[in-house]
Amino acid sequence: MGVSVITYGNIEVGPFELTNLQDLQVIKAFNDHAKLTLTGIVPEERRDSYVQMANAQTQVKVVLTDDDREQKTWFQGIIRNIQVQAVRGIYYLTVEAASHTCLLDVKLHKRSFQNPKMPYTELIRDILSGYDQADVIDYASDGEAIGSFVMQYEETDWQFLQRMASRFYTGLIPTTGFDSPKFYFGLPRNESVVEIQAAHYTFKKHIADYRNASENHIPGIGEADYIVYEVECARLLDVGQEVVFKSKPLVVGQAVAQMKDSLLTYTYQLYPRQGLAQPRIFNNAIIGASIQGHVLQIRQDTVRAKLDMDEQVDPSTDYWFPYSTIYASENNTGWYCMPEVNDRIRIYFPSNKEEEGIAISSVQRENPSSRSASAARHGDSGEDRMSDPAVKTFQTKYGKQIMLAPDRIVISSGKMHITISDKEGIEIKSDHNVIISADEDILMTSKNLKIKANKLELKGKEENVITLENHMEFKGSEIKMN
Repeated sequence: MGVSVITYGNIEVGPFELTNLQDLQVIKAFNDHAKLTLTGIVPEERRDSYVQMANAQTQVKVVLTDDDREQKTWFQGIIRNIQVQAVRGIYYLTVEAASHTCLLDVKLHKRSFQNPKMPYTELIRDILSGYDQADVIDYASDGEAIGSFVMQYEETDWQFLQRMASRFYTGLIPTTGFDSPKFYFGLPRNESVVEIQAAHYTFKKHIADYRNASENHIPGIGEADYIVYEVECARLLDVGQEVVFKSKPLVVGQAVAQMKDSLLTYTYQLYPRQGLAQPRIFNNAIIGASIQGHVLQIRQDTVRAKLDMDEQVDPSTDYWFPYSTIYASENNTGWYCMPEVNDRIRIYFPSNKEEEGIAISSVQRENPSSRSASAARHGDSGEDRMSDPAVKTFQTKYGKQIMLAPDRIVISSGKMHITISDKEGIEIKSDHNVIISADEDILMTSKNLKIKANKLELKGKEENVITLENHMEFKGSEIKMN
């Protein structure tokens, strides 16, 4: 729709039957939902029905008809607020609506994307798959992959996509001519550039915005990028449209359409393209958060994990979280103890950058009776090893255990164990051989030495042997007895 004079008679608003349209305003801004406000007079018989029939899915549609009878769906959106006010027998209907992209800005979600090779476009379409006929045109990512772990945490889909767009220092632009959520991811590159002529305009510089952008390290910006022209124009333009004004290439960053003196007028804020650059957005809600999950795979000091908040295991999962052990240094000293597959873990986020998340041990939620039953099934004593905080245990799934109690230390493996007791001394038990070997001397000092066996052999050099069985036998090249 080109240059055309739009009056109240050229505007059709559905689904309402208005006897008179009193006021209409549409605000479209970069990186925000488009918003509509209208006021009109409704017939008396309709005074209650419009409010009663409106719900969270009720749509509003504004169609413009130009001088050539060409129609354009100018705005379609979802009603957010509606009211009817009675003034001296006249019923005024006021409606507030937003573009269909507002449907993405309702429910808070938690989910993760763990394939660093996933392109941003695929991530966006994965988000939009939950909305009927939603679509996007990606002008920002140029096929780039997410490159690391990405998590949506207590964010609406709109907030999350805004944050993803900010990684490219850009934002989102809703399109308002459709009955479903559709938007641009980044500023479009227009095939045609519109030249604007305006005798009246406002010329201003957004110094605070420049300071904020420069402090947030937006690359390639200067003060000149924050010089903005505000102009009134007879042309109907959308946010993101490239224009030329006063011989300068600019972009529509905000468009406000409003009825003035019964005519629809358009006021635009025109920015240099870099002036619409958005600072990086981070999700501060994740600071200190711990997300429960379990181990899928282990590699050196890293793990792959399935997070509880994700509905199912993504077959493309290929992100490895560093696992925080008790102590480990770069020179391979310290404690190396990795969890087992299917072990419960937590992913902890120390900052507002999800890629800095680390895997740590998990809090066991199983109740004592369940643990005892589980231990009995695996052949353990059935005692709850977590019942006494004074007893420290370290146990593997292979039945190997080290127990540190106040009065003893026990190292065990199946039927074999070594017990060091404050009261009873040291006990070694084994259902297999016990071998003590030394390259040099083995010294044994005791008040009494007791050795009990069916057969005892003491061997020295060559053929020197002492055998204790049912009788005592000495063998040697020379035997001396006193």
